Amino acid sequence: MNIVVVGTGYVGLVTGVGFSELGHNVSFIDLDEAKVNNLFNKKIPFYEPNLEDYFQKDENFKRMSFYSSYSELEWESTDIVFICVQTPNNSETNSVDTKFLESAISEISQLDNHNITITVKSTIPPYEIANVCKNVGYDKNLLTFNPEFLREGSAVHDFFNPDRVVIGGLDSTKTNKLKELYKEFETEIIITDPISSQLIKYLANTYLPLRLSFVNEATRLADYSGANLVDVLKGVGLDSRIGSHYFRPSPSWGGSCFPKDLVEVNNFYNKEELNLPLISNIIDSNNEHLNWTISQLLNLKKVNSLKSIVLVGAAFKEDTDDLRNSPTLDMYKLLSDDGVDVVILDTEIDVPNHSYVSSVNDVKPNSLIAIMYPQKENFSKELSDYSSKNNCIIYYPWS
Repeated sequence: MNIVVVGTGYVGLVTGVGFSELGHNVSFIDLDEAKVNNLFNKKIPFYEPNLEDYFQKDENFKRMSFYSSYSELEWESTDIVFICVQTPNNSETNSVDTKFLESAISEISQLDNHNITITVKSTIPPYEIANVCKNVGYDKNLLTFNPEFLREGSAVHDFFNPDRVVIGGLDSTKTNKLKELYKEFETEIIITDPISSQLIKYLANTYLPLRLSFVNEATRLADYSGANLVDVLKGVGLDSRIGSHYFRPSPSWGGSCFPKDLVEVNNFYNKEELNLPLISNIIDSNNEHLNWTISQLLNLKKVNSLKSIVLVGAAFKEDTDDLRNSPTLDMYKLLSDDGVDVVILDTEIDVPNHSYVSSVNDVKPNSLIAIMYPQKENFSKELSDYSSKNNCIIYYPWS
């Protein structure tokens, strides 16, 4: 098929490159001309494991094209367009910002190709889609939805090995075209209505941080009671009804999806008509754990008479360079605001407007080294060797 992907972020680029690998022709649109030029010159704007390998393959790259304007494409032959633009949270209104999505739908809806299947992969509440379509004069019943479940750090693997494919829409011709596109994937395809398709995505991104927050609360309880945390989590996780996946403690969780999606889930309903005490308190639980982790760091620093704190790993989790809603950056700000001598150590990522170093040898002696998430084995050994020679202590908030 001939596919157009609007947006070249994590979702758009991984999706487009993945379908190119499967033999489809893929045209990317991004209004950022510099980003488009870099892609044309085979430069990916972010790090995602294995994406570079598929992107650089000659046969794949020949099936890909890059544009910074909608008018440059040959829309007559396009079968499906995936809208993968960002839908960030608007801090002023505490709701999702739809301007990028509205712009994309407005542009595409003016095309002469009425057989094209317009598919929204961006995460967006169903009630906002209705507003967007009303604003641009497009029939919302013609849209299809194909929510993404790509985890940063393993997005390429997730694309080729999905747990499920969810397709939402009211036009069977268009939903069947999407089903045909996914026929090579060995997974269950769920075809449902638009609201249900979006709620599947939102509730998945609600349960996962709920699970992470449960583990973090269990961590605090184990610390309070003097239990062995490793044994406790193993003993609980071995229950087949619970499982051990996504069952690891952390300094707190962050990223580009969980925080904003939880805000939107809590915007879905009227608090006077519906009480959801679990869902409504997940973010508060996460904030509580972040503060608890900071207290742990300050106590270890004081008890061991250390001079500074080093936060190792700037991104919100391993195997990504994404700094959005990173617990490391949140902790850095709270510690530095409190007058603590704190620095971020990351060998791969620059951290503007923060005190950071890119080499273990730049770490001050007599430091508390907090490893925010698992690091590569050779780097962990380097940290251990440096610590033993320079009166440093290593702390693992995730174990």
